[in-house]
Amino acid sequence: METTGELRALQLAELEILLEFQRVCTKLGLKYYLTAGTLLGAVRHKGFIPWDDDIEVVMPREDYDRLVREGTTRFNPQYVYQEYRTEPNFPYYFAKLRKRGTRAEEPILRAIQMEQGYYIDIFPLDRCPDGDKRAALLFKGIELLDCAVLARVSSEFVCGYQKPYMRLLWGTLRHLPNRWLFALREGVRKLLGMGGSRLCTVGGHHGYPRETYRPAWFAQTVELEFEGRRFPAPSGWEKLLENMYGDYMTPPPEEDRQGHFVE
Repeated sequence: METTGELRALQLAELEILLEFQRVCTKLGLKYYLTAGTLLGAVRHKGFIPWDDDIEVVMPREDYDRLVREGTTRFNPQYVYQEYRTEPNFPYYFAKLRKRGTRAEEPILRAIQMEQGYYIDIFPLDRCPDGDKRAALLFKGIELLDCAVLARVSSEFVCGYQKPYMRLLWGTLRHLPNRWLFALREGVRKLLGMGGSRLCTVGGHHGYPRETYRPAWFAQTVELEFEGRRFPAPSGWEKLLENMYGDYMTPPPEEDRQGHFVE
């Protein structure tokens, strides 16, 4: 699948957003890393995966929270930083940096009154329980709360729970105010992640166990080429990609090469 002109324009706009994000993080001394499909693109293509249309980075929790506290006003005016603590209508637990004057509408967010321009995704890197059952419970609990938030803001979003008790619980939670749901989510994260020696990005696209990591993978930072620039990546990027994708150097079948916005 070749990159179309429309898709390439979107990719280059997102690269501009990433460079603005890099500028602010460098100024504040904040750590971040390429992750998921963006990290895979850097390794396999030295840039975007040809059919990919988003950028994903991850930040250690302390750096992520510091950016929320100190960095959101440091971006140039054409950019807006969205996170549930800074944007009252924002429904996700991770953050987005958007470029004003563009449009990348996600169907489930269509009814929300907020900036919906091109963006990059910014995920916090949190502690994860060591035991598999407790870790799976953390991911399931966060997923349930995320579903409740998204169901509140979009009639097009449907959680596919089949078990009666899960449908009842989800149906109850979706009527709570967003601030209560985010407070519950934060409590679940802190309680179940307490004392864990692993790391994870809960609320990402791949879920458990593909988004759990060993701290040693992030012990050092290396720089990888991405679209002619150099960006930080975890030193254990090979292990991370193997855990997330398996044979990451082999592209998926043609029918699975799909992005989010551009057909």
